[in-house]
Amino acid sequence: MSAVSDARADLEALATRTPRGAGTVTLDFDGDLAWVRIDNPAARNAMTVARMVDLARAVERLQTWDGRAVVVASAVPGAFCSGGHLDEVQRALLDPESGRRMALAMGAVLDALVDGPAIVVAAIEGAAVGGGAEIATAADFRVARAEARVHFVQARLGVAPGWGGAARLTRLLGRSRALRVLAEARSLSAAEAHALGLVDAVCEGSAADGAVAFLTGLRAIPAAALRAVKAQVVASDDPVAQADRFAEVWGGADHRAALAGLLAGSKSR
Repeated sequence: MSAVSDARADLEALATRTPRGAGTVTLDFDGDLAWVRIDNPAARNAMTVARMVDLARAVERLQTWDGRAVVVASAVPGAFCSGGHLDEVQRALLDPESGRRMALAMGAVLDALVDGPAIVVAAIEGAAVGGGAEIATAADFRVARAEARVHFVQARLGVAPGWGGAARLTRLLGRSRALRVLAEARSLSAAEAHALGLVDAVCEGSAADGAVAFLTGLRAIPAAALRAVKAQVVASDDPVAQADRFAEVWGGADHRAALAGLLAGSKSR
């Protein structure tokens, strides 16, 4: 079994302790674009343990998908994700060991999402709070609506990030900036998050539309080449993996077509 499959099994075991709860996390495909949508408007898109299982299943499917990009978004306007559903998660995780199992499993799921073969963009429509902010870090890029906010609130609640968000935030911002964001536990506007480098683009209107617009240039790149460079970035400290990914696309149909176009252009000058 893969790491994400093991994580999904752990989450399924934990989910048996609570009702299925409200909301859904769905995965839909639209050509070369996949959509992971969080839909629990009554609780500001909070994640019950059952919704964590839904997310794990979606990420499992994405590991073998050959498309270009994934958008993680809210299914409803005005929200992104408020983190773990406090009431249901607390009932499911009555002891520290259960909390540790949930943290390890969700960390593995989110790491598998961002390290998967496709480009991942988080469309931050509204507040990304606590675990929701951690989900936002599990993307290659983040596009936020101008009114959105990102809030690593965990320290103010007497806890620390539990879904691997501290490590991913450190990779994004560097040690000192990440520590300040986590320790101050202050709500950041979209503009502040953009200035820090946490958000890649700020848009007016729908964050989902902004994410699609952000992806326009990337979606013009051949899918195999896009997956190859993504894999090289993920395995940036492994020279063998770099060469393997290069060899996979060298001399391929896209490469030959591009070379033919270059040669034709040079002869016409």
